[in-house]
Amino acid sequence: MKTYTVVGAMSDVGKKVTQQLEDMGHTVRKVSRSVGISIDDDEELLKAFSGADGAYVMIPIDMQAPDLHKREGEIGEKLARAIQTADVKRVVLLSSLTGLVNPERAKTSAWGAIMMEERLNKLDIKEIMYFRCAFFMENFLKGLDFLEQAKNGSFVTAFRSDVAMPMIACTDIAERVVEALTTETFREVGTRELQGARDYTMAEATQILATALGKSEIKYRQAPIEEAHKAMISAGVSSSFAEAVMETARSFNKGNSMALEKRSPENTTKTTLEQWAIEQFGKGKTGML
Repeated sequence: MKTYTVVGAMSDVGKKVTQQLEDMGHTVRKVSRSVGISIDDDEELLKAFSGADGAYVMIPIDMQAPDLHKREGEIGEKLARAIQTADVKRVVLLSSLTGLVNPERAKTSAWGAIMMEERLNKLDIKEIMYFRCAFFMENFLKGLDFLEQAKNGSFVTAFRSDVAMPMIACTDIAERVVEALTTETFREVGTRELQGARDYTMAEATQILATALGKSEIKYRQAPIEEAHKAMISAGVSSSFAEAVMETARSFNKGNSMALEKRSPENTTKTTLEQWAIEQFGKGKTGML
């Protein structure tokens, strides 16, 4: 059995990566403030990476950060320094397709992940994989708060209703991460897109989620950027984070594609939004039914 470091061990993907590795009998060093190891503690962070057989790395998003991208840069530098000092031989990074949606490289909500790719490229890591992942289905539960919005009979975001985007379940990401970490023969070094089972428009996604919830009357509405920005700030996030999300929406609404690769068996995963919605919202799983 081996030892792996998992950054963001209590996040949606990190928890699943941790569980799968532990189920396989491996030792997992969890990097998360809630379990006692903070990214801001340089000494403890180095201990977490030292001697590890591999590491799963991500840039936690601080939705209250006064300057989101400055904070992401600080986190990225700390992680890169610890990885280099500990001489970790195999690293898997959670990156994002949304960081590529703007060809002018405007700073979208996934800018920190794309910058982390560049940091890691400068290190002498023998085996490295960047998984650029689609829009998380879990975003409907947390960042977009579908359940709370559904109480008012509509689901509102700043994204166009008629343009499809790839969507992926965190469970599917975790499976690919664990496979890359534990395989005996690391067959490729580079970037792999994970586009989920297929693409969905926001209008289509709303109908799928609403049907699973038993509230098929819920409709989607695209909000103007200014309205959506104000709503996010009212919900408690920083202006910097809200602006990064709006930059993602602006770029997407122009018709810019999130994916660079054509869909293929290699970048397609198994869980559909329909399956995920039933798992999350099926009968008896929410207080709204």
